[in-house]
Parts: sequence; C-alpha cells; structure tokens
Amino acid sequence: MKTDLYLRVREKEGRLYSDDIVARLPVMPNGHPLADEWRARSASASRLTRYLSPRPGPLRILDLGCGNGWLSNMLSRCGHHVIGMDQNSYELKQAARVFSPNSYLLFFNGDIFSAPFLPIQFDVILLASVIQYFQDINALLVELKNFLQPQGEIHIIDSPLYSDNELEKAILRSLQYYTLLGFPEMADYYFHHRLSDLDAYHSEVLYHPHSFKHFVNRWLGRVDSPFPWIMIKK
Repeated sequence: MKTDLYLRVREKEGRLYSDDIVARLPVMPNGHPLADEWRARSASASRLTRYLSPRPGPLRILDLGCGNGWLSNMLSRCGHHVIGMDQNSYELKQAARVFSPNSYLLFFNGDIFSAPFLPIQFDVILLASVIQYFQDINALLVELKNFLQPQGEIHIIDSPLYSDNELEKAILRSLQYYTLLGFPEMADYYFHHRLSDLDAYHSEVLYHPHSFKHFVNRWLGRVDSPFPWIMIKK
C-alpha cells in the first residue's frame, strides 16, 4: 500500500491523533466521534490480556501493524517483551515518541516478508485490525508461522472476516465508503477475507460477536467488538 494514501485516508477519517490522545488509548475522550470504536477495541484488548495473563512469562510478542503503538505498549506494561512492527513510519515515530522504547518494548519499521526475525522467535503474533491490508492472507499466515515457537499462537482481533455469501456485498460497501470519502483508489488496497480462508489452519474462535452474551451486552447498552477473535496455533 502507498503510505501517503493510507495517511491521507486516516487523516480524513479522523484516525490520526495527537500525542496526548495516543498516550491515553484505548481510553478516548467523551464525545469523540470514534469513542464507541475505541470502547470496542478496549474490550478486545482486555480479553487478550486476560487470556495471556496465566501464561508463564514474559511472553515474546510481535504486534504486526501496530500503528501508533498503543496496544504494544499495553502488552509491554503487562510484563511481556513486545516488538511493534509497521510500515507506517509516521505513526511508528509517534509510537516511539509517546511510548519510550525499552527492554520490554521496541518499534520496528519493516515488511514482514523481509523482516530480519529468527525462526521460532515469538510466543504470540498479534494481528489487530490489520489483515485487511494484506492481499494474500494464506501467504501471510504461512510466513508468520515460521516465526512462532512450537506452541506459539497467532491472534486475529478487531478484523473483518466474512462468510462466503457476505463477501461480494462487503467489497461493494468498501468501494462506496472510500468513494464517498474522496479516495476511491483506497479500495484497491483494502482486502476482504472470509472466515473459511482460515479453515486449513484449524483456527479457534475465542470470541464471537453474535453470541448470546454479546446480544445481552448490546441490549444493556455495552459496546463491544463487532469482529470475531480468532486464534491459530502453530
């Protein structure tokens, strides 16, 4: 993807934040137009940290597509060793500025397909709201599994995954969205993946947005992620 196009889209969407806001994420100021989105991401992050907390640590985690680094920072504060990786140098610089890199937290600018990581290096690889920017999810997962420890896991959260019969309509919605936003070319870099694309990886759904519990939460007015949480073991 062209980084300049991505940043112009992010700016138009209101997703490039000040350092003060980034430092407090996932808590978003009341009244912010994206406040509900961040409440949903906060719920996902809390589930993830609870899931990882019983593991003997510290875990070695790769947060691929870390953006402004808020989730990398959150995981490092739980005592894990985290590398936040992205090709977006603008937000990576902000991440390093807001969340001082240290022995528990590093930020790395690069392409995962040419990354200088050693095999079996990570316990957990996190894909949080990023798979839509990879055209070939199979090639991505095959590459990531090379970097996992024998009992390592890939976690996909806050990411759209569609049923087979939803895919065509989802592609059309994305084109309409980016056209109305003024960047129709962005639709060429926003990819749509199906849940069935993960069947070969014996994936496990750890959170389902259409569960009865989620229905009750919505009825009670609680905001949660509209996307499933998928775990793939090596």
